[in-house]
Amino acid sequence: MHIRLFDGHIKTSEAEFSYICERIGGVVRRALGPAADVEVRLTDINGPRGGADKCCAILLACPAGRSLRVVKRAKTYYDAIDAAATTLRRALTKSLERAGLSACDGRLRPARPNR
Repeated sequence: MHIRLFDGHIKTSEAEFSYICERIGGVVRRALGPAADVEVRLTDINGPRGGADKCCAILLACPAGRSLRVVKRAKTYYDAIDAAATTLRRALTKSLERAGLSACDGRLRPARPNR
């Protein structure tokens, strides 16, 4: 899996990048394994004025040609990353269910029918 971070003028720290890899990478790795391509964009909408304006946008390019985009805002970058990772997990699960697949330890397989 390849995670690209676009942070513009924010200049994230090594700890923040590790956190992104851990939170977002964990979600994607559990569902798709190493075959996914992820772009993460962190922006500060209002600049130094403050408020709930820290934005985390995730673009996930799945191996089957589908892509998912999630955008979340919060007061801090860590909160925005958490919210985006949670939403990505839900969206990815739903997308796999629609395609008739399920994820288990990074291996896609046909979903079991409901009984």
